[in-house]
Amino acid sequence: MKRTNIQITAAFLAGLAFLGAASANAQEVTWLRNVEVNQTVSDRGQSVSLLDMANSGLGSISNVKVDLSLSSLTQDNPMWLGQIYASLTYGVASEEERTAVLLNRPGVSNSNAFGSSLSSLNVTFDDSVATNIFNVASETGTYQADGRLGVNPYGSRVAYSASDVNAGLSVLNGGLLQSQQLSLLVADTRQGAVARLDSWGVKITGTAASSGLLNLGAGGSVAATETTQSVGATVVSSSSGSGAVGLLAAVNQTLNLSGGLSGSGDFNKTGLGTVRVGNSSAFIGTLNVNGGKVVVDGTLASSSRTVVGNGSLLGGSGTLGALTLQRGATLTPGNSPGLLTAASAVWGAGATYEWQLGSLTGVAGTDWDLFRVAGTLDMSALSTNANDKFNLTLVSDGSYDLSSGYEWTFVQAANYTGLSSLALGTDITNLFQIATQGMDVGTDPANVRVLVGATSGGLTSLNVWAVPEPSSQSLFLLGLGGMLGLRLLRKRIKR
Repeated sequence: MKRTNIQITAAFLAGLAFLGAASANAQEVTWLRNVEVNQTVSDRGQSVSLLDMANSGLGSISNVKVDLSLSSLTQDNPMWLGQIYASLTYGVASEEERTAVLLNRPGVSNSNAFGSSLSSLNVTFDDSVATNIFNVASETGTYQADGRLGVNPYGSRVAYSASDVNAGLSVLNGGLLQSQQLSLLVADTRQGAVARLDSWGVKITGTAASSGLLNLGAGGSVAATETTQSVGATVVSSSSGSGAVGLLAAVNQTLNLSGGLSGSGDFNKTGLGTVRVGNSSAFIGTLNVNGGKVVVDGTLASSSRTVVGNGSLLGGSGTLGALTLQRGATLTPGNSPGLLTAASAVWGAGATYEWQLGSLTGVAGTDWDLFRVAGTLDMSALSTNANDKFNLTLVSDGSYDLSSGYEWTFVQAANYTGLSSLALGTDITNLFQIATQGMDVGTDPANVRVLVGATSGGLTSLNVWAVPEPSSQSLFLLGLGGMLGLRLLRKRIKR
């Protein structure tokens, strides 16, 4: 696309007035793109750079910020900012495009023919700030867009008036257009030095689309704005660019990513609320849980990584790739209770497994929590030192008396690293700091042990054993001794 002149008409201004209303109940997303251009803006010429917004995941636009970097082609003949015009257009003429004026010969007025003498520019346009770019004083900083669409940059100079500002960044707001095309125009309006368009970028905030791909780009984000919201589109994070895609649910908010995750980049969960992740079999990147809780109820690719940080929780009944629990992280399988599966896992010292008991007897992963590792569970960071133990918190509704003794499988793994022995019955309680909630285990929690359990189907279990009270133990041993004596007597009789 190349334009040979700049035309400003009343009909065009009318077309800019369209503002689409965003749904008050829709979740907010931020779409980021940065474009390296490095194009010459020829003397009295133009440079145009296009950006496709396809798969942005946006349903509408509510806010736009723009980064722009200009420089001089040569130091011998430096750019004069006062002769530069720049605009950002969304859409094409056939669908009533919307144009924001970024630069309109900064500093040029009826008393200043040449305007700003800056020879480079690296700024952010954000109309929420107070200073218009017309009064730019530094090559860096954040400014309002010029916004004076009615002032012809090729015409006679006029006095600056804030009343002429009618095409700031807000004119880009509204519903999405069919073309989903952004066009940045940079023009040199006077004879003289030659400029260069180095790069530009946009940060567009709006409501999320209900389906398709939500490709936010490096550093974009999706955030809950209501108590409970769902995103039907698949959220994509690319490995290219810088910055992880953000997933934000503030306290008391739940963001349901029913369309799941995809891509090979990073996702950063922040905020004290909950993000629920649906099927994400195409996601091979890293999910960083840096606040609140993430519930995985779908399948992530086996090559994906999930890293749970300090103060954060991971739950759900889905399947993960490689899981890392850092110090202060909490694992809480299932959805009260349930089974969570991982391809491999690393348990950091000081991390926590919050294990929930739903029934005294039954099936692991259904009636009480179970964490299953198809490959290796690395426990090598754990030791008998108080600061290096793994926290095991046993939770029930308080109606169970466990003093007579029970045993439940809470972990299954094909391999273990960091355990000296996997012999059946090996006591590894000294690697754990055990606490209970809502359980009567006698001398609480001294009567709870962790033992190596049986191997079945290639998976070796770790079991929680609620040790019988001494009186119960005595009766148990007495009964066991009697049975052994009876069996011996029968043998002698047979002889």
